[in-house]
Amino acid sequence: MARMLLAGVLLLGLALAAGRGADADVHGQTPGQSLQAAIDAATPGDTITVTGGVYRERIVIDKPLTLTGAGGPVIDGDGGGDVVTITGSDVTFSGFEIRGSGTAVSREPAAIKIKDAHMPTVRSNVIKDSLYGIHMTGSHHATIAFNEIDPGENVAIGRRGHGIYMWEVSGAAIHGNTIRRAADGIHLEFSDDNGIAQNTVEDSRYAIHFMSSDNNRIIGNTFRNNLAGAVLMFSHELLVKDNELSNNRRGASGTGILLKDADNVFVEGNTLLRNKYGMTVEGTPNSAGATATFLRNTFALNDTGIGMFSNAPITFVENAMIENTVQVQAMSGALGGRLDAQHGTSMTTSTGSGTTSHDGHSGQDDAPTEPTPSVSSRPESAVWTLSGRGNYWSDYSGYDADGDGVGDRPYRPLPPFAGALDADGTLRLFQHTLAQQAIDMAADMFPVYRYDAVIQDSGPLMRSPGPALPDDQGLNQELLVVSALLLILAGAVLVTALDIDPVTILRFRRRRVAGARG
Repeated sequence: MARMLLAGVLLLGLALAAGRGADADVHGQTPGQSLQAAIDAATPGDTITVTGGVYRERIVIDKPLTLTGAGGPVIDGDGGGDVVTITGSDVTFSGFEIRGSGTAVSREPAAIKIKDAHMPTVRSNVIKDSLYGIHMTGSHHATIAFNEIDPGENVAIGRRGHGIYMWEVSGAAIHGNTIRRAADGIHLEFSDDNGIAQNTVEDSRYAIHFMSSDNNRIIGNTFRNNLAGAVLMFSHELLVKDNELSNNRRGASGTGILLKDADNVFVEGNTLLRNKYGMTVEGTPNSAGATATFLRNTFALNDTGIGMFSNAPITFVENAMIENTVQVQAMSGALGGRLDAQHGTSMTTSTGSGTTSHDGHSGQDDAPTEPTPSVSSRPESAVWTLSGRGNYWSDYSGYDADGDGVGDRPYRPLPPFAGALDADGTLRLFQHTLAQQAIDMAADMFPVYRYDAVIQDSGPLMRSPGPALPDDQGLNQELLVVSALLLILAGAVLVTALDIDPVTILRFRRRRVAGARG
């Protein structure tokens, strides 16, 4: 009788343990014990806690488990392929350092590879020395959060894999990750309905790259010091909001945002700072009835604020264009219709009606009639003003007599230095210096250089509506030194060319000051 009772108690204990999911602990690596052995022996729903140590193996998690690292355990694949593979549903993997994937590009080896998984969570890991960081295919509702990914340390950019790669992935949350030295920091192909927020991507090729990926949201990220920030191609229904895209200027195509053949894009509240191009736009919007709207963004200190192709009829209103060397550049063809060079009027064709505006007067001096987009056809040209409000331009020299916050004459960019720069790239040495300002001021007084306006904003704003620039810029010491040297050089040229004696000038100046005081 006692034996039967004891057997019943043991069976009840086993049933209870199976029902709640018993914890399995692995402490260090010992002969005959491995992470894979612990995974194979665990029951679905178990939690495996791994404390410290270096585990030189490659593991596969094919059932619902939680693997948690404590004390920084390392999983080293020793260059043999994928280090951690997740194929099961409801897997949580966190707290590890993963390194040493294979390098065969054709197999796309990764520190963590996720295949056809439902609701995987990869959180708070450190990834190093791997071709791909996190490689995810055919999965949905994944959470990839707070990981540090540096797959390309000491590897040429052409030999790197992506930090986070997603193919046919939907419903994922990519949040709070820090990615450095990758090919693309975050790369999506045929991946819809994902949220990408609060990530930092630096020193990579493209910070984020979309190919045929729809209904995605890019919010509050920092993309800096890359070849390009956000490269969004052949994708629809995109929200790009409150991101910082700065110092993306490597190579010929360095740009904060690159849009190509995209539809229904809404870009708001972003800061695009010190890029080669703040933004380049081609074929966007691309379809009848589609839109591409840019609202309350700040473009500052870029070599070119916006580079546009003639097939980019965007809506661009209430943005701030601050001290870009070239505010708007036509990459091909004319933008916004032909501007009458003598009267400053717009010869644009209104979409949907086929009629043409020739005088364009609307209560402002030489203000054109802005084209009105039609929901049934693709717009003919970009829209720079809506409901009487356009954008803020730091080089606008107009006035606001009625105090409504909108300039009383149109903005038409005619920068002599920028025009000369387009013809002679060697002048880039002098951009953002006092020499540039001197050229522009001299051209205002002595109009020798003349360049056609690229666009016309009939409602320029008197105050910046976009997000404020970062407050940690401080003085640019290098720029001050260069400006000072250029002033000294200019003075030396004047002394030599005009045979001026600076000592005599100083003495004459002192006598005048003394006489004024007396």
